[in-house]
Amino acid sequence: MTIWLSAGLYCLLGSAPQPAAAEPTIDWYSLRSPGPAGHDIEQGSGLCFGSIGKRDGLWIVCDRNGGQSAGRIYRIGPQTLVAARRGEALTADEEFVITPPREGWPAFRAAHPNLGDMATNAEVLDHLQQRVEAGLRGTDGPRLDLEAVTIGPGVGSPAESHLFVVAEEPYSLVLELAIADPEPIAGADMPNGPSQARLVATYRYIEVEQDRGADSNDGLEGIAYAGSPGRFWWVEEGTRLHKPDAHPRLFFAEPRLGLARLLPGGSIQIDEISDRATHAVRSQRVGDAQTLNALCRTRDGQLLAVDRNGGWIVQVDPKSVTATRWLNLYDLFGQNLRELLASFPGPRRMPYVSIEGLAVDGNADLWLLDDPAMPEAFRASCLVRISGVYPPPTTDSRPQ
Repeated sequence: MTIWLSAGLYCLLGSAPQPAAAEPTIDWYSLRSPGPAGHDIEQGSGLCFGSIGKRDGLWIVCDRNGGQSAGRIYRIGPQTLVAARRGEALTADEEFVITPPREGWPAFRAAHPNLGDMATNAEVLDHLQQRVEAGLRGTDGPRLDLEAVTIGPGVGSPAESHLFVVAEEPYSLVLELAIADPEPIAGADMPNGPSQARLVATYRYIEVEQDRGADSNDGLEGIAYAGSPGRFWWVEEGTRLHKPDAHPRLFFAEPRLGLARLLPGGSIQIDEISDRATHAVRSQRVGDAQTLNALCRTRDGQLLAVDRNGGWIVQVDPKSVTATRWLNLYDLFGQNLRELLASFPGPRRMPYVSIEGLAVDGNADLWLLDDPAMPEAFRASCLVRISGVYPPPTTDSRPQ
């Protein structure tokens, strides 16, 4: 799989990374949807970098609170990223709407019997159909709550690259999507013909019983292709409040990191390595809160996970199943991300920057996606680029 850069430069997944810059740099950008009627991209909650066919770049998904962006997917190509200027808007090159399965809903339902018991199975599929249709046709009602995105071979068609996105609230689902060019759809709210991400399959993640919280939106927050068809790393946000009386209710503890296989029919099989990986990440907690909200797999097979509440990026070695604190978001070579973004894209009140997306691009730049959380007065997301820090060191030399 080739990832193309501007001016003909490229690198292959699995190849040696480019040398790190002598002085790391930090830049930030607002986000706009494509077209003359473009709007702020709001509540961007998942990020990955990769290619599907001729399409490549950063892929962004938005959660259900994103206004016009809710449940949509955006792609920003490498040339657009190279031309970006600090503090200015990055306009996405392409917008995608999730469309119904090609075979129709009855056949799709029959192919997914493993989403729960008979009643729950029907309920999950009803929920999925209603939200896909609402997002497609622009009707009233809740949209898909997209929280994470990655690229991998199709589970039933490994020769094709598909998008895999996490759809949360009230169920934790992984949606498998095939990317297609715009096509007319009768009655759809698509005046400018957004491209289509066609629903191919769905898989349900059921939380471990003892870790299930009272909040129905406390499940999967990150996903990353694990290197072989059907296998994915995942992170669960953290289903327990870090304090019983926590306010706002956005600070968690006891997140989970694991490995899973997506199985035909809709189930997700959790690998036994998940408990070890979870223990390794929890051992790196700083303070009384730890929340995993983003995940990516680097070209050398390492995992990077964002501890949103703790303000750290944690590095995980899948082979040894060990974790180290790698990058402190509030001490980036003497710079504090909270201070750098104090007024961007609007005045902030939260004591942390709500990073919920993470990716390393083909030029070895680290990208972070901000999903502003209440009580912030704005919903517009922004991207942060950190150049000169990848690849992660094998040991963390920073003070612990």
